[in-house]
Amino acid sequence: AHFDEVEKEGLRRLIWKMGAFLGVEILTYCVMGNHFHALVEVPSKELWLARFEGPGGEEALVKHLATFYSRAFIRDLRADLARLRASGNEIGLQARLAEFRRRFCDLSIFTKEVKERFSKWLNRRRGRTGVLWMDRFKSVLVEDGQACRVMAAYIDLNPIRAGLADDPKDYRWCGYAEALAGNERAQKGLARVMQLPHWTD
Repeated sequence: AHFDEVEKEGLRRLIWKMGAFLGVEILTYCVMGNHFHALVEVPSKELWLARFEGPGGEEALVKHLATFYSRAFIRDLRADLARLRASGNEIGLQARLAEFRRRFCDLSIFTKEVKERFSKWLNRRRGRTGVLWMDRFKSVLVEDGQACRVMAAYIDLNPIRAGLADDPKDYRWCGYAEALAGNERAQKGLARVMQLPHWTD
């Protein structure tokens, strides 16, 4: 399948949305005609999950889930938690919440969710069925510094190598173009890559 502009935009939005929801920081990315690249930072799970600990932690987790799941899903979840609490089933309650906690800050789950959700959406849009992504995703561990900057440049220069644009700023489905267009999330990611306190054009 070769993605059209609407489909590239859908994938771009999904990458940002899944990253924010699952606690995976997008440093830069590029959506191509039939695949995507992303340079991400996966934070310490323990530190990231600290926001859901202590008094109010459960409510904070449910509110975070509400940024992604439907109102009906959240309503059912709240009812489920209330039922478990009312019956004194603390183990069941904690197990239910742990189902969500285990999914955060995990590169494999982030990639799986992006690919599955985009595939379902694309199949509905095109009235097709079947597998969209042939291969399992490939990941490379990149240290901070020069290696990270080289990887970011490799990703953002993909459209140039493919002959889709003369300058990455003109290819709207990459982190560099988004940063230049004023997107704060993209600017923050590339500032992090460049080890700058903040984005500068």
